[in-house]
Amino acid sequence: MSDRTLARRTAVKLYFKGRDISKDLSKYLLSLSFTDKEEDETDDISISLDDREGKWIKDWLNTNKAAQTKTETVTTQGEIKVGNIVQFKGGPVYISSMAAAPTVTRGASKCKCTIANSNAHPYHLISQDGARVYGWVNASDVEGETVTTTKTTKVSEKRAFKGTEIHAMVIQKNPYSDGKDKVLDCGVFEIDSVNYSGPPQKLTIKATSIPYKAKLRQTKYNRQWENTTLKNMAEKIAKRSNMKLMYLSNANPVYKRKEQVNMTDIAFLKKMCKRAGISLKVTSKTIVLFDAADFEKKAEVKKIKAGKGNIISYNFTTKTADTAYSSCHVIYTDPNTKETIEATYTPENANSDGQTLEVKRKVSSVAEAKELARKSLRAKNKGETTAEFTLVGDVDYVAGITVRVYGYGEFNGKYIVEQATHNITGGYKVQIKLRSCLEGY
Repeated sequence: MSDRTLARRTAVKLYFKGRDISKDLSKYLLSLSFTDKEEDETDDISISLDDREGKWIKDWLNTNKAAQTKTETVTTQGEIKVGNIVQFKGGPVYISSMAAAPTVTRGASKCKCTIANSNAHPYHLISQDGARVYGWVNASDVEGETVTTTKTTKVSEKRAFKGTEIHAMVIQKNPYSDGKDKVLDCGVFEIDSVNYSGPPQKLTIKATSIPYKAKLRQTKYNRQWENTTLKNMAEKIAKRSNMKLMYLSNANPVYKRKEQVNMTDIAFLKKMCKRAGISLKVTSKTIVLFDAADFEKKAEVKKIKAGKGNIISYNFTTKTADTAYSSCHVIYTDPNTKETIEATYTPENANSDGQTLEVKRKVSSVAEAKELARKSLRAKNKGETTAEFTLVGDVDYVAGITVRVYGYGEFNGKYIVEQATHNITGGYKVQIKLRSCLEGY
């Protein structure tokens, strides 16, 4: 069976608020695109639906409306209603707010009065002896228990699709004729936007792996971090957004003091990870911190060979500007002690004619300076050779795996997948972006 035939044998499974809507979805699905990114960016998914019948805009969106309400709490002493008989507390009772209103003395007895009429205010009160008193009635003057009621008023309706959780999976049906399906679990996303266009009518839903309401991307903070580590900061940031943390790096930088100035947690964490040479990824309500060098050392998962039928298109790029350094030199002079700490890192296979990258940043030891030099060199050089392929759909291609490319001369070698975009409908295809692995460091 050809690769192109295999690509067509693909199904989508989608859960909306935990409910499987795959069967309904299949009738209207125009396209589904899932993008899996190795670092710094969030995973996202886009789903387009044929809505010429108006099913999704009328039923789906309307079903997911939430009423915005205003709630008021009202406390009353007893009951004051026109036509009711109410009992006043014993002792002097003052009917307030009118110039002609008298002070009525009831002595120790309790007086029952009928509220006979009302034109907002004043109330027309008739006592048991027939005497009339005009005035306002205070709830505190009425005998009875304190009654607290909550009044809820609908102000408007708000579309509730933003923040709605969806879970998507891509299933390749029996690709190797062994009776087993291959599954790509795209993960859990929250709807970020909905677009409706036409003619013909089409509904496009976009969702992201960072929750819509998460403080991680919504709220800017001014905060001082003291006597802490990168892992500890990441744990607190994840907890603040009700997310999980996976810390997969052996390095855990220690900080005496760091300031987060008017920055969201995700922006601050990206900045700290960049400085530490540690990669950051947000996927399926999980923050992942990892060392890219460890992933590049893993065995190749796939092989891409020139001339094979699964290759639709390819593109290679190599550049030397600010990417082809032979070594990195780190230097720091303590302003108080005037002590200078420095170190140089040079990979074993480095080009002797290359330039040296200079980094001036605070370090506390020579060992720390050398590790910073290694990571800084990797961060610069990892963009030297890159590639892009469009392949017949295959769920095995995900961000973070390594592949072996051969049959392309100087561009042969081991690469890591930086991004994989799966376009499921219209002939399943996967577009991958690769960078050459930096072997040796």
